[in-house]
Amino acid sequence: MTRRAALGTVTGFVGGVAGCAGLLDGESFPIQRSWQTGFRDPSSVAMTAAGQLLAGSHSPFRDRPIVAGLDAQSGETTWTVTVAKGEKSPLGVGDGRAYAISKAETMVSIDAATGESVWQRRLAPIDAADPEVVEFAPIPLGDRIVVPISGTEDDVPDRLVGVARADGETLFTHSLSASLSGAPGATSGGVVAPLIDGRVLFLDRTGEVGWTRDLGAPLSAVGATDGTAYLGAATEELLALETATGAVAWRGSLANTVFARPLVADDRVYVGGADYTLRAFDPASSQQLWRDDLGNAVTHGPMQVGDRLVTLVGGTHDIRGSSGTIPFSPTVLYVHEQDGTRIREIRFDDKSFDSGSIEWAQAAGETVYLGHTDDLTRVAPEAITDA
Repeated sequence: MTRRAALGTVTGFVGGVAGCAGLLDGESFPIQRSWQTGFRDPSSVAMTAAGQLLAGSHSPFRDRPIVAGLDAQSGETTWTVTVAKGEKSPLGVGDGRAYAISKAETMVSIDAATGESVWQRRLAPIDAADPEVVEFAPIPLGDRIVVPISGTEDDVPDRLVGVARADGETLFTHSLSASLSGAPGATSGGVVAPLIDGRVLFLDRTGEVGWTRDLGAPLSAVGATDGTAYLGAATEELLALETATGAVAWRGSLANTVFARPLVADDRVYVGGADYTLRAFDPASSQQLWRDDLGNAVTHGPMQVGDRLVTLVGGTHDIRGSSGTIPFSPTVLYVHEQDGTRIREIRFDDKSFDSGSIEWAQAAGETVYLGHTDDLTRVAPEAITDA
């Protein structure tokens, strides 16, 4: 493992426009940016409670960081951690640390403030697996981390692994009967994991299965609170499950499946669907409160930024199952009030980037970040909050 402490030693990760907001206001980019870096193949971003911005790269190449610390105001890389060659997962963040795994069969725990390694541990077998085996981020859960290891081929066992937060010691391994269909969601007592065969299970913090439910169709990533887990299903429903028992508390009607994680915020549940809609439900009554028809399938979000909702539709999106990677067009970023009022719509086209399309959008801190094959972009906070 290597760590580079200064920007001067990591040339190639940061482009020449980083920190130069005045140079980024040209007509080629449709929304105001704080910065754009040459951070290649970004996997995700995260902000710690102390305000440290972190980014990871899913690139298999050794010189791409599994975790990097960035200056949130300029986009400059201040430190990086690299591991052996292999695709890398998105970041899990908790208690001032960043966690990630690599197909190099390595898991790392990094001090987010300094970039120093707390520990690294071997996780095998995943080296021979398809790249999607590291698609999901490790999940902090109190004094342990739950690691989802699940590809789309039958080349390694699908499983959830629990490791100790302090030193990475393996505490349990739970084998899954099918691949994960989306990212699990954490509650205070465990994780809710959706499977591609239409089943969902609750695994408590000791690795024991609390319940399993067959919901009959592939499921989305999980949005969870301590009492309820929310999933979109290919049965064209938003499902609310009681995390204590797995019982379906209510079903909200949609018009297609769901690709993205439902958002639970401010006593509302928000869900964006493949039916080109953004909806809000009352979790107490299960009633739909509002809907807005968008220009494409929702692939990321909605995300909460302050008192706004930000949703990405379109882009190139990987769907687990038989569909594979689907390029959706157009790619549009929407900003809504929480009452459903649409206040901004930003359309991206082929001229927005040098090549390719947006791969993801993610909220961190006070704004949204856009991940692209060749760079990472920080949307100016005022472009969201002052819209």
